[in-house]
Amino acid sequence: MLKRFPGTGYRESALFWLGNASYANKDYKASLAQFRQMQALAPTHLRVPEAMLAVSNVQIELKDLKAARKTMEDLIKAFPQSEAAQAAKERLAKLR
Repeated sequence: MLKRFPGTGYRESALFWLGNASYANKDYKASLAQFRQMQALAPTHLRVPEAMLAVSNVQIELKDLKAARKTMEDLIKAFPQSEAAQAAKERLAKLR
């Protein structure tokens, strides 16, 4: 759908869900690319905090703990009141 209708108003949401599907299928590189593309296209999208948390999950799966910590710290700073930020705080505490 994204290739056929690149200008759709649902592109960002579609990328978010594709990122989740790729993650579930353990295609971590695709998942990371989809979440990052979603964030780049719509940095104020409602799902950006969740996408950032998902990126940190992918980074953990890829054994890049330094990047995962930074992503979670950025998430907490950018979206301190979000549920994703709370989850990031809990995960950071476990990673230290």
